[in-house]
Amino acid sequence: MMNYGNIHTKIDSSKYDAIISIGNKCPTAMILRELEIYRESFPFDYVPTTPKLILKYLKDPFLFFPGKGDVVTADGVWFGHYNTFEDYDKTVDLFKRRFDRLFSLLSNKKQILFVYTAEADIYNELGNRYSNNYQDLKDLCEYIQTAYNYTDFSLLAIHTNKHFESNDTIINYTITVADHFLSENKETNVPSVFVPYRDVLKSLLKKIFLDHL
Repeated sequence: MMNYGNIHTKIDSSKYDAIISIGNKCPTAMILRELEIYRESFPFDYVPTTPKLILKYLKDPFLFFPGKGDVVTADGVWFGHYNTFEDYDKTVDLFKRRFDRLFSLLSNKKQILFVYTAEADIYNELGNRYSNNYQDLKDLCEYIQTAYNYTDFSLLAIHTNKHFESNDTIINYTITVADHFLSENKETNVPSVFVPYRDVLKSLLKKIFLDHL
């Protein structure tokens, strides 16, 4: 069984200059696109990440890129949706443009909504289930505020089986996932797991965003 609680905070996506996925897997960007509220592409759309790694890559984007022909980086980040061998230079240029787009928004202090969802916790991919990802999200927000002297952003975080109080910057929700769906990073492509999770996630996101009620 998978479900979520009451919708305590609704979001009007039209008030933001950009909505940016920060993982931790592909469905964040995929579902936002399906809801027609995701207008541009950004670095962390279709690669599994963690909030701690995203902070690392914001500080030094060159640590993000895979080596030529590598599907998985030293950090465990998977680039399976991209051709890192025959189209390596093209892939690197693609991600450089996405980083430039993100940094431009931050430098120009545009209104941004970051969106984080935690499907990877189900599989314990990259150790997500047992990591203090909420503290890492707070560290990420603090870095952005300090590095860019910028506070005009929010972060929507949808956790798996973890509950946190919202604050002035981070809006927290939780999807409850029954134990029998959970695994230990042995298999992350099981339709009987990711299909119901993504259905629930899409339902929750539709209810959160005002323009899709």
